[in-house]
Amino acid sequence: MKMLYGERAQVSLEFILLVGGVLVGALTIFTLRDSIRNFSQVITDWVDAERNISIAQVTR
Repeated sequence: MKMLYGERAQVSLEFILLVGGVLVGALTIFTLRDSIRNFSQVITDWVDAERNISIAQVTR
């Protein structure tokens, strides 16, 4: 019977750690969403600039 309680405690601890990890991950993504959006805009702008440079070189 003692072993059963130990396994239940371990499952409960694993569940708490799993839920905590999911919550921390979701909170991290939520707080960084503006940074991620800005970074994607920087990449888009850079790709646009490189494309315009390539077009200008080809059409000279």
